[in-house]
Amino acid sequence: MASDLRSLIEKTENLSIDPVYDTNWCDMPAEIKLECIGKMELNERLLLRCTAKAERSLVDSQKVEFHFGRFRGYYEGFSFLLYSDNENFCKHLYDKSETIGLINYIKNVGVFENLEISFGNLFADNEQFATDDGLFTAKNIEFEECDISTMISVLKKMKEGVESIKMNVGIEVFEKFAEILSISHIQNAKYWHIKDYQETDSLYKIAQRKSDLLSKSKDERRVRILTNNADIHILLEHGLDDSVAIYHVDEYFRLLVIPAEMKKSEYEDDCQEWICKIDPEIYVYDSESYFEESEADRYINELAFQEYLESRGYYDAEGI
Repeated sequence: MASDLRSLIEKTENLSIDPVYDTNWCDMPAEIKLECIGKMELNERLLLRCTAKAERSLVDSQKVEFHFGRFRGYYEGFSFLLYSDNENFCKHLYDKSETIGLINYIKNVGVFENLEISFGNLFADNEQFATDDGLFTAKNIEFEECDISTMISVLKKMKEGVESIKMNVGIEVFEKFAEILSISHIQNAKYWHIKDYQETDSLYKIAQRKSDLLSKSKDERRVRILTNNADIHILLEHGLDDSVAIYHVDEYFRLLVIPAEMKKSEYEDDCQEWICKIDPEIYVYDSESYFEESEADRYINELAFQEYLESRGYYDAEGI
């Protein structure tokens, strides 16, 4: 072992390689620059891409993986919140063109596990946002308080591979349901969650997109539907849960693609888990721990949250 180490030291001493730290950045080969850029935080990359077109090209070629990203518009401002293994990135902007520039950069280099879009109608009539041809890369995407035109535009800008799509919809979605349903990501996603959607007849339209339908069996909770593929069936489930039925007026449905050979005994009888995915708070407010919390504790927690929002610039002090 010692002889191997001495041999390695001798070989290293005989190498005629100039130290990297004696070389100017502009003289470094592109492959070395890319190694350096790969270790930079997002803020550093943004600064570097402003120095020259050559550096911008290098920075833009390096992908960044994010566990979570949120793009949010509020009043006339915009906020970006990004989480990755190495850093948390938070930025607030008030210029729409600057915001779109940053969105386009993050969109082109970011690979998201979870992405949340909440822009309201701030980009509804923005040609620069609507015509950009860059693509988002995300496994799971959620739209919260988002104009329908922006939602459709973002969905059409997604790369293949979207597994989960969540929508908090408004009345305008009812009018453009057919257009949304025609988007390939909607058709191919493993999980499509529509919150507060009142047109339950459209569940038939969704299933019809998948196949030619024939009812095979049905009961109080489920309708099993034949398809034009002999290997699969579609299962429409109605989430009937005692606590939901007693305390809430909302109803919960889901569509599943199942193997044709699945037996009734293999159905999932406990619907609480998938109802919680649709409405995470539904069982929180029915739990004993929630009601055991004192009014004083709730007031303190709400006040602390308001102070946090004020510190982040979401509210004016007089408006709280």
